[in-house]
Amino acid sequence: MRRLPGPFLLAFALLAGVAAAASAAEPPGYPIRTITLIKPAAAGGSNEIIKAVVFDRLAAALGVPIVMESKGGGGGTVGAVAAAAAAPDGYTLLLAGASIIATNPATRKDLGYDPVRDFTPIVTMIDASLMLVVPRNSPARTAREFVDLARAAPGRLNYGSYGPGSASFLAFELFKTIADIDVVHVGYRGGAPLTLALRTGEVQASFDFVQSVRPRAQAGEIRVLGAAAARRSPLLPDVPTLAEQGFPMEAGGVQMLLAPAGLAPEVADRLNAEINRILMLPDVRAKLADAGYEIVGGTRDEAARQIANDLAKWQGLVRRIGFQPQ
Repeated sequence: MRRLPGPFLLAFALLAGVAAAASAAEPPGYPIRTITLIKPAAAGGSNEIIKAVVFDRLAAALGVPIVMESKGGGGGTVGAVAAAAAAPDGYTLLLAGASIIATNPATRKDLGYDPVRDFTPIVTMIDASLMLVVPRNSPARTAREFVDLARAAPGRLNYGSYGPGSASFLAFELFKTIADIDVVHVGYRGGAPLTLALRTGEVQASFDFVQSVRPRAQAGEIRVLGAAAARRSPLLPDVPTLAEQGFPMEAGGVQMLLAPAGLAPEVADRLNAEINRILMLPDVRAKLADAGYEIVGGTRDEAARQIANDLAKWQGLVRRIGFQPQ
């Protein structure tokens, strides 16, 4: 073998030393530092329960801290835009509800993000049912009886929501198309004024999430007629689904884990596997059930289909009712 001249040997040795140093400095693998979980809402609320129950366990499993960063504003769009713009390295994740993946894209213009193009779906974690409620003194004791009342007085009953484009608004509009009734919309800002409107009879019905509904129903402020879900809610097991009463519809509040588009498949797969494992833990299931959530879980492909299906459902409804994105 031909012997290399001394200068070449020296250069080769230097290069080898640099390569060895670089190899020693390479990170051992994902993750090696703090992960930021963007919550596209103000601090507090039910998402804090999800952080404590699910993501604190995920942090322990991954061996790094997970810090929840609240980015409220624009109905969640501020946080979603920030997450979509982050590097797809697994260190920025987004806790995305139905408004992020479907209702905002269906009802708003110029969002600044696309729920399909700009994110890597990780997993659909949980769901929460929307419930059809009426004032406690309403003559309707079932969904069918409310529909009969509405059909007897078309355009004379009102329903309340958290405003045009909100989940409660879209759920009732979907219910109207399924039940073939004419009920007039009245929008409110927040649960307190909507509850007051129900108590005083200013509106005759509404849809709201089971977590909000249960304490008000237990206090005798409202009556719950049905769940817009495939199964009865474990929080209100005596309340039948709307499908059981002849009005098949599902409308709820999923919570998904998303990452910026372009996340490496092996990182996405690891996060998916860890979240699914955590969701199966008995104490996690019990705590989430107590908070009004149903466990979903599943594959990354199923999460992607969840986004596509929900988006198509609400975009189709918006077109049918002639709602103009704002």
